[in-house]
Amino acid sequence: MVRQAGGARPGSRFGNCAGLAAGLTAIGIAAALAGCATVPANTAPKTVSAGGSHVQAYVQPLPPPGPTSSWNPREVVLGFLHASASYAFDPAAARQYLTPSLSRTWQPGPVTIVSSTGPSSSHKYPANLSNTGPQEQEIVTFTGQRLATLSQAGQYQYSPGNTTYEFTLEPIDGVWLISQLPEKLNNSLLLTESDFEHVYQPRNLFFFATTAPFAPSGALVPDPVYAPLQSASSALNTNVAAGLARGLLQDNRSWLDGATWTAFPPGTTLLGVTIDGQTAVVNLGGAAAAHADFTVRTEMLEQLRATLGSEAYAPALARNVQLEINGRVRPTGAPSEPVYKVDAGPVPPLYYVNSEGEFSSTGSRSPVLSLGGAEATAIAAAPSVSVLAGSVAAAVTTGAGGCTLDVGPTPYSLTSAGAACSSLSWDSNGNLWAVDGHSIWVLEAHSKHPELVGTPANLPGYDGKAPRILALRMAPDGVRAAFLVQTGRNTTRLVLAAVSYQGRRAHFGEAVDAGPEDPIAVAWYNPYELLVLTASGIREVPMTGAAGQLVGSVPADAVSIATDGHTVAVGTTSPAGQGQIYTSGNLGTSWSLAAETGSLPAYPG
Repeated sequence: MVRQAGGARPGSRFGNCAGLAAGLTAIGIAAALAGCATVPANTAPKTVSAGGSHVQAYVQPLPPPGPTSSWNPREVVLGFLHASASYAFDPAAARQYLTPSLSRTWQPGPVTIVSSTGPSSSHKYPANLSNTGPQEQEIVTFTGQRLATLSQAGQYQYSPGNTTYEFTLEPIDGVWLISQLPEKLNNSLLLTESDFEHVYQPRNLFFFATTAPFAPSGALVPDPVYAPLQSASSALNTNVAAGLARGLLQDNRSWLDGATWTAFPPGTTLLGVTIDGQTAVVNLGGAAAAHADFTVRTEMLEQLRATLGSEAYAPALARNVQLEINGRVRPTGAPSEPVYKVDAGPVPPLYYVNSEGEFSSTGSRSPVLSLGGAEATAIAAAPSVSVLAGSVAAAVTTGAGGCTLDVGPTPYSLTSAGAACSSLSWDSNGNLWAVDGHSIWVLEAHSKHPELVGTPANLPGYDGKAPRILALRMAPDGVRAAFLVQTGRNTTRLVLAAVSYQGRRAHFGEAVDAGPEDPIAVAWYNPYELLVLTASGIREVPMTGAAGQLVGSVPADAVSIATDGHTVAVGTTSPAGQGQIYTSGNLGTSWSLAAETGSLPAYPG
């Protein structure tokens, strides 16, 4: 699998520097998107009207024209940072700010993102004598609010904090040029958050999920990548499509490895992509592709159609795909319909725990389930695919303080003492996942024995202790999970991890940060976005790991959140600790009281 794409659209947060171009122009990118990456950015998903033919215009600020004798060293550094945003398609724009010797050796790799830059200062120093006589050097220093770093493979890593960067410059033929880059950059590109948001836009590559026990085969899972902003230019769309197609052919080891696979045989090459209207023709080469059978060709077509036709974050690049092998159309089966369309059918019932400790539903006057006085700590309504469809699975504390699943008429004891159940979540395969704070359990469909599942090895701990998991929410595909983890007395983190299977045993892979800071509760809004409850309101967070966009406020003392993909429900601790349930059909713009007393709202699935 490859998670690669790339492109550039520079912008600037630095203000107006003398000599920087201010004009705008439409630009077609000829680069082959070699830098596509599964990397988070603080970019909110765009709302797209499905079925429309209009696409966004791709407008891009011109890179700075290059330093002149009128530029001071500070302006040269700011111009270089701005020009670095265009490196993917025009590396010469940034190299013109470097001395000839540095330009020849500079090969930038990873990316460092700073959310802001502080005031800069400069100091002049006498340089060593050279063949041309004594020269001056000037060091420009500024402190940046570091946000993140991106590895060469595009893996995102939060690295917040203030960092001081020093650029050394010297005059060449009367023009100040950068002769030494900050050592702290380790040869990486330095981009501001503003430039990064202008350069990249999230899209999705689609890979097949590793088959889980009792799970249907053929499920496609989205893996977010970044590509240039789309335009009406067929040349640009073709380059974006080619970059995404390459992303399906290669393997850069994302956090979904082990949980997903690609149908493209090793050694498959991309010979070309053309787009005519809404049809993309993808021409593959290589001996492996030439010998691919009917099933493999159909699976490759399904991945291409889902990837190029995805509208999760931006308009589709192509709604139809024709697959060629070495320039010849080869027979394939009919690809399946686009994956993960949110059902707009009847509103499902909202479940919650009433003030009597009974499971209730907004669609029923009578309690759904009584727990006989046991304290409910988490609930989950079974999805339609479950063998218990329509029933309610309840996690309750026993008298000894342990964790027991009350699934329909059958109780399952996970722990007899210690931590209570802190989370409960169904997946689309009918499996029920439970957490007791430190351990994860799964009750697989058709099974009567819950199995212990190992936690991701790199989950952050708390005070040197084992990681404390406050919540686990499985994605609709049953492959990805969102974890809410306690990292301090009053601090939490949101991370993502993929689940895969070795034989019949499930295990989680590497955990990656998903932002935002200090989440309170989390729910899957759809396969591409999370709704995260924070102290400031509800954030819609794309699967890129970004902080997301604040989309609505919440009632006072909100502590839990649930959604069916249309309506959002929150539970509060007020009044007087009894709690109330509120619902909103517009992501928190307005709220309605759904239950005067109650807690732990949950929708089926």
